[in-house]
Amino acid sequence: MSQINDLLENLEFIRWVKNPDHELSTFWKSWMEANPGRIGDVKLAREAILGLQFPSKSASEATKREVLNSILRETKAEKLIASHSLRPESSSGTKGIWQFSRVAAILVGVALLSTLLLKVGTRNQEQPTQTSARWVTKSTNAGEKLNFRLPDQTIVWLNSGSSLEYPETFDSTVRLVKLKGEGFFEVSENPEQPFQVLSDDLITTALGTTFNINITHRNEIHVALVTGKVSVIGTQDSRYVYLDPGQELTYKKTTGESKVTSFSQDQVLGWRFGKLIFNRSTLGEVKEDLEGWYGVEITLVGRPDREWQFNGKFENQTLDNVLKSMSNIENFTYSIDHKTVKLIFN
Repeated sequence: MSQINDLLENLEFIRWVKNPDHELSTFWKSWMEANPGRIGDVKLAREAILGLQFPSKSASEATKREVLNSILRETKAEKLIASHSLRPESSSGTKGIWQFSRVAAILVGVALLSTLLLKVGTRNQEQPTQTSARWVTKSTNAGEKLNFRLPDQTIVWLNSGSSLEYPETFDSTVRLVKLKGEGFFEVSENPEQPFQVLSDDLITTALGTTFNINITHRNEIHVALVTGKVSVIGTQDSRYVYLDPGQELTYKKTTGESKVTSFSQDQVLGWRFGKLIFNRSTLGEVKEDLEGWYGVEITLVGRPDREWQFNGKFENQTLDNVLKSMSNIENFTYSIDHKTVKLIFN
């Protein structure tokens, strides 16, 4: 018999079956591709939820044995009747009796099975019905950062212009959260309940781990592992990549290409400590980072006389100090009017 209890008790699975959305469909599609042997279980569980409308708590083992024994008794009776019908002395009258008996046996078996299933449903309905967990969203505006704990005591840092969705309680077999923008995770260890981050086209899975995920405006996703071990799977191709501490996966959303390299912790994680770092950055990248970091809108007046490959490190500096240092290197003037900034190239 199929082992579908874990699916019937999984609140995220039930929510996907009853109220599917794009992110849930992406997650369970990837899960089935990674677990092809469970596809039959998924189909049976879906039928149980949609067809029989049972709550997620499954029937007791005693009830399951009762249903199974009734089916076996019906099958044994049918075989016994069939053996009598094969005797040479069977006449047309006997054949008619056999056909009638066979139909009657089947009807009795179906009626018995329906009655037992109805009893199971009635007993379960007497118990409180489980409801899907409420989802919570934490978000930051441009120029803001946020640090908080999840219900499982995992610590999360959100960079500016980012958001994280998570259930009010982690009742399913995995701790699934959904990230937009950039976040750092210090995962509370629980081998029985893996921690998963859905970030656009990637699903990152960890147990007790610290790692950073950044979905950039340049259509790239960066997963950088600090401690522990994580697996990263693409929702489009279902290929697993395992990272060791000090490794970073860079995934290009436009082409589906990915590569694993080492990374500088200061550059990738410095944002948590007020460090703004540029490494051979173009003017467009500098503009984008400054807007997100300080929550301003930057307008360019004129053009620089050469392509920017700007290097710089600023720790807990004001925007005015950063622009003053940059202007001495890249030859421009600037003005700041509240949240409006102009970079003027002569």
